[in-house]
Amino acid sequence: MSDQTPDTKKPAAKKSVSKTVATKKPVVQKAAPGKKKAAAKAVTQAPQIDPNIVPTIQAIVQEMGSDRENRDKQLTSLIKEVRDGFSTLTDKSGQQGTEREKEMTGLYQSLKNVFGKIKDNNSEKEEQNLNIFKSLSDSITKDHDQTLTEIQEQGKVQDKKIELMTTMLEQRTKRNRLIAVPGVILAITGIVYMFYVVNIMESAMTSMSQDMHLIQMSVGSMSGKIDTISQNTTAMNSNIQQLNGNILQVSKDLNVMTRTVAPTMQGMRNMMPWAP
Repeated sequence: MSDQTPDTKKPAAKKSVSKTVATKKPVVQKAAPGKKKAAAKAVTQAPQIDPNIVPTIQAIVQEMGSDRENRDKQLTSLIKEVRDGFSTLTDKSGQQGTEREKEMTGLYQSLKNVFGKIKDNNSEKEEQNLNIFKSLSDSITKDHDQTLTEIQEQGKVQDKKIELMTTMLEQRTKRNRLIAVPGVILAITGIVYMFYVVNIMESAMTSMSQDMHLIQMSVGSMSGKIDTISQNTTAMNSNIQQLNGNILQVSKDLNVMTRTVAPTMQGMRNMMPWAP
């Protein structure tokens, strides 16, 4: 009986392996096209993408790729564990059939639960990614619409500025025309007056040159007269020097006279009876 139980239960183990493998393949194959379709929908829905939002989309795509890699790793690890379990079961074929059946059923149920959880997580993450892409596409469209409205408003403002500039230029040209007529008249009168003044200045310069010639002649005569005056002043200086010498001599003679006359006068005064 113990020899029959392992022989009868080995194909059951192979069937379970085939079932697990069969359950694995549709999960792995169906996850990628769903995500590709979601990404394609998000790309088709998104209009002109702003270059500032491209890095965020790339980061989300990288996160999705990392999630896929983690899922594949989990699946491979689970398959390895299942294979190890089946190898241990085949090695321990001498154990009771009921325990093997219980273990197999438990493993099968645990695998079902694990794959169900993985499917649920995949569906939830796909929905989250779709929502994220939708929100990004909505925000991109809103930003695009806002930029278009801003550009249109700026164009209107620029048109108004151009109109104002044209009106200002027209007003300035009119003012310049109004100012140009009297300006031209004043310029012509100024040129005529300038020629008149130049003619007067030329006549004045000619008369001044004639007067300067006469002044030079009078200055020459004055220089001759000044030379004679200087000669006379030198003679006067010599005469004055002679007078100074004579005056010095007279002062000396007066000093001598005072010295000689003073005692005589004192004697005569003493001889007088009425002298005090």
